[in-house]
Amino acid sequence: MVPYVKNRAVSMQRFPQGIQKELFFQKEVGDYFPEWVTTIAVKHSEGTVHYVVIDKEATLVYLANQAVVPHIWLSKIDKIENPDRIIFDLDPAEDLSFAHVQYAAKMVKKVLDAIQLPSFYMLTGSRGAHVVVPIKRNYTFEETRDFAHKIAQYVVQQDPENLTIDMNKTKRGKRVFIDWLRNGFGATSIAPYAVRALEGAPVAMPVTWQELCKKNMSSQKYTIKNVHKRLNTIGDVWHDMQKLSITLARARALLDDLLQAE
Repeated sequence: MVPYVKNRAVSMQRFPQGIQKELFFQKEVGDYFPEWVTTIAVKHSEGTVHYVVIDKEATLVYLANQAVVPHIWLSKIDKIENPDRIIFDLDPAEDLSFAHVQYAAKMVKKVLDAIQLPSFYMLTGSRGAHVVVPIKRNYTFEETRDFAHKIAQYVVQQDPENLTIDMNKTKRGKRVFIDWLRNGFGATSIAPYAVRALEGAPVAMPVTWQELCKKNMSSQKYTIKNVHKRLNTIGDVWHDMQKLSITLARARALLDDLLQAE
């Protein structure tokens, strides 16, 4: 887990009274946190926030002892304004099965393949999945967010009956929400290998494309009971993801071609 959270600002989802009780999100570091916990001051329009930064195993353990589920930024603290990935969160309507998430993933992958972008996949450990594109740190959040929005729009145009980018839950109906909004400055996503605050302790698990598409797959397939067996046999399938990070000029041009052909 450490390589995927290292040197990233963290938003802390906390469950001090257990997962059956009320949760809250905490951005500002607690004044009682030990001095050896690294922090970073980030300016937002509403003021400066001092975020925890996970730069060592000890910090990860400390946060676990504080009943924290870490949600991480898409950028690292040395270039806080420049993300190194684009994320599409596939969020199914309440009564949809994981098969609908798999279908949405196939539709997203089809477009990413067409514009020559690499893609990686993760079960969120909740109900959906993430499709992740590693990119060079040459772009602002505004640029990558707008590009992700364009991609999501095009994906939805291919099947608006089953896919949506409508942020209003009451208007989504029985569709999968292609959430591109996580690509903004300050937005976060669940950390890979994080244990979710759900019955059975499912884990946010990076998987291969072949695994994601299996008939018996679900977002909560891996838990704290079977995660070690999986890692000991298959290992970390994201280990070389950043080596495939890419610039976006070619992809932008190809997407424009697709949009013009509509």
